[in-house]
Amino acid sequence: MSCIRFVVPVKTVNIANRREHPLARHRRSKGQREATDLLWPGWTGPALLVVRLTRVSPKQLDSGDNLPIALKSVRDEVATQLRLDDGSPLVRWVYAQAEGEPAVVVEMAWGEDPLAAAVRAQDAIAPPPPPLPEPSSSPTGRPAKKRGRPPKPTKAPGNGRKALEALATSASYFRKPQG
Repeated sequence: MSCIRFVVPVKTVNIANRREHPLARHRRSKGQREATDLLWPGWTGPALLVVRLTRVSPKQLDSGDNLPIALKSVRDEVATQLRLDDGSPLVRWVYAQAEGEPAVVVEMAWGEDPLAAAVRAQDAIAPPPPPLPEPSSSPTGRPAKKRGRPPKPTKAPGNGRKALEALATSASYFRKPQG
């Protein structure tokens, strides 16, 4: 079997809508990364692999948006340990959830492992979109130079001080004292 599996005993939270101090967020993220680093078993396999991150927690998160955000720190550390960018096409990230004590299960699979075979079969049905080429702003490939400030928008006729003076009367500015 060509799979490496280890458990990182950390609690993950959805940070998308969490209101907390940036230092508290940094401490939590750093703790998750350090725990992943300490439990890292090493890697000597091929470059193309599938990494499944399973969030174990008493409550489930929305699998579309919130689950990848909650596992971002662990994903970053796994990518760092693999010496790859986490957006690299050499790694396919798969997310899952399970109920239990808070932890993250990290599984790396390659070759004919059932996890890697299942992801390849899924990609055969609906392949992921190809990466977009970086946009080139000029035919030479160099970025275009900025030409200063954009022009100020012109005022529409009828707006401005003259239009206000036509509406204003002395009665609107001064009130006669009553009494």
